[in-house]
Amino acid sequence: MVPLILMDFELRHDYIASELCVNRDKPQLHCDGKCYLAKKLKAAQDSEEKEASGRLLSQLLEVPDQLTQTHITFHCSTVSSEPTNSTFTYLCFFPSSLPTDIFRPPKLG
Repeated sequence: MVPLILMDFELRHDYIASELCVNRDKPQLHCDGKCYLAKKLKAAQDSEEKEASGRLLSQLLEVPDQLTQTHITFHCSTVSSEPTNSTFTYLCFFPSSLPTDIFRPPKLG
């Protein structure tokens, strides 16, 4: 968009400076339509920023196709009320079984 605005400004520079320039009545400012160019560039930048934020928002709110076609099913299992024989194993963990040369206070001096 910006290259088109710059090309338009260069092609129609004389017309812009004489007819569209805000400061055309003040030649001592040497504006020569730069005010018009700055206004157009600012409008293009604002438009691009608004479009980019709109694209980002639409991407964030868009639901991926994979989520809309996912089916989750739950299967209930039956629980028996009869007691069962199960073995319980408890493994003892003693810190003394760790290597002692790793855990020692730092040497001072």
